[in-house]
Amino acid sequence: MATAVVMPKLGQSVETCIIIGWKKRKGDSITAGEPLCEVETDKSALEVESPASGTLLDLFFEEGDEVAVQVNIAAIGEPGEDVSGLKPNRVVESPSDDKPTVIADEPVQAVPTEPAAPSPERPSKRDRLKRRISPRAASLAEELGVDISMIRGSGPGGRIIERDVQAAPTTAAKPASAQTRLIPTIQTDLPPGEARAVPLQGTRKIIAERMLYSIQTTAQLTLNASADARALTSYRRRLKSSAEALDLQNITINDLVLYAVSRALPDHPELNALLHENTISQYENVHLGFAVDTPRCLMVPVIRDAGALTLKAMSQEARRLAAACLEGMISPDELGGGTFTVTNLGNFGIESFTPILNPPQVGILGVGNVNLKATEIDGDVQHIPHIGLSLTIDHQAVDGAAAARFLDALSQRLAAIDLFLAM
Repeated sequence: MATAVVMPKLGQSVETCIIIGWKKRKGDSITAGEPLCEVETDKSALEVESPASGTLLDLFFEEGDEVAVQVNIAAIGEPGEDVSGLKPNRVVESPSDDKPTVIADEPVQAVPTEPAAPSPERPSKRDRLKRRISPRAASLAEELGVDISMIRGSGPGGRIIERDVQAAPTTAAKPASAQTRLIPTIQTDLPPGEARAVPLQGTRKIIAERMLYSIQTTAQLTLNASADARALTSYRRRLKSSAEALDLQNITINDLVLYAVSRALPDHPELNALLHENTISQYENVHLGFAVDTPRCLMVPVIRDAGALTLKAMSQEARRLAAACLEGMISPDELGGGTFTVTNLGNFGIESFTPILNPPQVGILGVGNVNLKATEIDGDVQHIPHIGLSLTIDHQAVDGAAAARFLDALSQRLAAIDLFLAM
């Protein structure tokens, strides 16, 4: 009997996944546990393994298709077996400008007891709209009285998700003609010469949409400062030369910054907060996101309850999460739920920059490199190593003075990190 390969549920908040690529073709042999395809959520990309050994009898979806979780995507068995009963029984074309997106939104049993139902008639426009919006977004749209036909989805394959509905009063209220007049003329005659075309799709497209959404829906303000890094670099050298039995040699400057941030945020709840609609939610616990540069894309895993971890425990958790990102094994649940984010470009020689907020978070800290800074001490000018700090806030929720106080408190903690570790 043929076995169905089911699109796995890759996190509590994941409703659909995009099939990035098939690693096997119809008719190929495959063994249980062997990677069959790579799929992508709105947060990460993961491999789907074969649940059985045999021949890949059929692929129910193409690369680039968006598929609901718990839906059959392929069938494995013996050559010649009938797998028509395993095919999803509702397939809908998404009305988007890109390649038609296929969404199967009614899972079927892996081993059906009845023949597959005949293909339904082409759904109405209203039905198509309902099927390209997530259940939570649909519920919110109904509650707020938002016309979903006026919303352009930012989820996988143009799917409308909750944040799109939240932004609808400012992004979808104007008629299309008014929006069209705001679009500038785009150059269509490309310059001569060879060029490699890189489609804006998959994770890169998701990042592009999120960055644009962040800029369009928040009032971003960046404050730049620096902190005396003498204690920071000195303590790091001591850790690096410590006994191997202590397991402290891998603690980095970034770990020390994460630790200092996790201890400073509870005293500045305005920064450890989320802005949702017209409500600012300030959190007692710090769930600290940190940017990880991977060959595929930028990822931001979250250290849960960072303020309760020791420096050593935080360093170990940061290494575990970073390794999972680099290996493509990070869980979508580990990429969400942050209350504040830290992104570090110091290793690239960057002194300061303008980090972009990760809504609904209201703060993100950019960390630069350590540079000598002329500082007056007792009437003499000395060149003291300082670490660059760039804090971006959502001015809708955080005042500039509150952000400055947080930066000052963080700078003091970094300047005396060895003392604050004892607290």
